[in-house]
Amino acid sequence: MTYFIAGNTAVENARTLSQSALPNAPQQPYDEPAPRRTLAVRTRLSAALRTTAEHELRLANRLDPTCPTAG
Repeated sequence: MTYFIAGNTAVENARTLSQSALPNAPQQPYDEPAPRRTLAVRTRLSAALRTTAEHELRLANRLDPTCPTAG
């Protein structure tokens, strides 16, 4: 049984396909890649998006100071 793990689906599908199509073919060992640093990337991306949103709100407030969401 194959469990769904995000990011490994393509590998599992390729492995299953190669085993079903060529059952006696030698399999190459697969080394799991090192875990990615998603937390650091997510933190930087969040900071960039937050800065952009604040900048857009300042511009919107400059264009229409009466807008309730631009304050």
